[in-house]
Amino acid sequence: MVCCKEKDPAKAAVWHALNYYAFEDASFLAERLYLENKGCETLYLLATCYYRQDRVSEAYDLLKGTHSSIPKCRLLFAQCCLRLNKLYEGEQTLIGISSDNTLNSIENNITTEFQELSGICLKVLATIYRRCHRLEHAVFFYRCSLKRNPYLWTSYANLCTAGEKDNPDEYFKATNCPSFVNSTSSPSALNEITNDMNVVIASDKTYTSYTPKGSFTAQALAHSTPISSTPATNNANNQNANAPCTPEVIRESQHYVDIETDAVVATPPLAGGVLLGTSGGGALTEGAVVVSAAHRAVSLRKQGDPFSTSKVRRSSRLMSNGRNTKSKENDRKAGNKSQRTGPSIISEAFKKSAKDKSSLGKRNPSIIINSIMSLFAHFGHAYQALCQYECRKALQLFNKLPKNHYSSSWVLLQCARAFYEMTEYTQAARLYQSVHQGETSRCSNLAYYSTCLWYTQREIELSALAQEMLEANKNSPETWCAVGNCFSLQKEHETAIKFFERSVLVDPQFAYGYTLLGHEYSYIDELDDAMNCYRHAVRIDPRHYNAWYGIGQIYFRQEKHELALCHFRKAQSINHSNAAIMAHIAVVLNAMKRHKEALKILTKALEYHPKHPLCKFHKASTLFCLEKCDKALEELDDLESITPTESLIYFLKGKIHRKMGNAHLAMMHFSWAMDLDPQGSNNHIKEAIDKHYQSDDVGPEAT
Repeated sequence: MVCCKEKDPAKAAVWHALNYYAFEDASFLAERLYLENKGCETLYLLATCYYRQDRVSEAYDLLKGTHSSIPKCRLLFAQCCLRLNKLYEGEQTLIGISSDNTLNSIENNITTEFQELSGICLKVLATIYRRCHRLEHAVFFYRCSLKRNPYLWTSYANLCTAGEKDNPDEYFKATNCPSFVNSTSSPSALNEITNDMNVVIASDKTYTSYTPKGSFTAQALAHSTPISSTPATNNANNQNANAPCTPEVIRESQHYVDIETDAVVATPPLAGGVLLGTSGGGALTEGAVVVSAAHRAVSLRKQGDPFSTSKVRRSSRLMSNGRNTKSKENDRKAGNKSQRTGPSIISEAFKKSAKDKSSLGKRNPSIIINSIMSLFAHFGHAYQALCQYECRKALQLFNKLPKNHYSSSWVLLQCARAFYEMTEYTQAARLYQSVHQGETSRCSNLAYYSTCLWYTQREIELSALAQEMLEANKNSPETWCAVGNCFSLQKEHETAIKFFERSVLVDPQFAYGYTLLGHEYSYIDELDDAMNCYRHAVRIDPRHYNAWYGIGQIYFRQEKHELALCHFRKAQSINHSNAAIMAHIAVVLNAMKRHKEALKILTKALEYHPKHPLCKFHKASTLFCLEKCDKALEELDDLESITPTESLIYFLKGKIHRKMGNAHLAMMHFSWAMDLDPQGSNNHIKEAIDKHYQSDDVGPEAT
């Protein structure tokens, strides 16, 4: 919101209309002013009106050829070029014509020419370079923009998504913050705004609350808005698995990992997928972080056995892990863990600043800025951990936030994404559901929610989500991903492909849409189309490990083992703790007769995720290849306790007993396998295992 006191009453009327969302009136008046006096100020005013009305092409045409006179017109024109994908033109507008185009020279020129706008200009330039896939330039200018303006959170977020590990404490410092007071309002504006804050001083055992009234506070503290204020009930019996997950419930049933022992405190029962997939990608990390029910037992609906043959999952996606059924007992033990409580960081700053008054009785704004920068730095550490797929660390850092910030939609979505990456799909879905119920019109980040519902086979909820997102926003790529997932779950893959194609048409920069489209093509054996989709995804986002995995899976199906291994390892280099990726690396190594290497990497994967069914099965098969039958049987016995209804476990146990000469035990296990899979729905999986382990005694078809 522009708060400057414009001397010209007509221009002031335009800004007043813009500030209070009367865009058509603002545009009409700005057009009259521009036609009366075609100067730089009236040009900028009219172009701003067009841009805020989302008439970007008109703003571009208006500024083209006349934008170079004042810096703010150049910045607005560059924004228009970015929106219209005219990237080269936008770059030339910002950097100008200079004989010295080194990065440092460009930064110095922009800082000199744009002055207080330099931080935003550098951010726009970095975004242009990122879209042009010039990542080195993009990273450099994102860092420069943060040094000029630490309030630009998205610059740091983009550094994290690019895989950089910059220390947020180096950027989010009060000493780096520019002062916008003189350029936006009177010098005492910040003090007046802080005086409007109603600070409620509560006891140390409760949270400090406050009511923002100023426009500065509403923007600076946007992430502190709770999505719900409904108090949580203490009656565990009234809470079912699909009940709305309010922030209070989330807070009490918070994820918890013992930092000293790094041990899992509680494990909710989760649904999983088919044991072995034969194609595609979409790897998600297996997690050991779980939900601790504090002072209550959270009863989750059973989603089915992760090996169940009656729930065939998309073979191109990585498999989710099974879970122990003793979670309720663990939850009761975890309930003794007390949750940390404390006042809001910024509220504490207001209390401190109230005691540190100047001679005029005004609060000291530097204390507030320091607290905001401290909060940004904490967010930076947590978000960086999430982007590095250190999900347990990210959850612990988010859990340390004050309640008002933790309850915000942004934080809950990041926590849900962390659980999603750890394949804790049930818990992730509960957090996504909480945000969606609080903000039904929100579509951003909900593509992952639809994937969680896809994995847990919740057709009705997925269908309802797709319908609600269609009603909310048909121009969101995530909406069409949700619809595509809905049809994919119903095995209507041709229809799903049409909707995934629509998602990438709506937003050609949406890498996840290309990945889902590649999964569907891979499922129907359209490998060339799938490969193109995966390559589009990694072109847009080189760290999109799901797509790297998908490419590796296609090469493996084509029996190009060296290429498959190369791409699987590329995916692992991005997400180093993903047990499912490591399991498929072991599959390739076994196909190349490198059994000892395969056993080593499977052992490492099980260190990350001791109960991962895919890794345990492949480890047992590898041990069988190395003729270590006793150890193979031990692994299969453990796996049987996790997923007792998977026919392949008994089939492999039968093969092992047959090789050991235990004919009666072999026949017994073969019989159990046939009872569990009378329709032979796992024939394609058995054929895949035959290819993985070229041995007369390993392939499940070899009897």
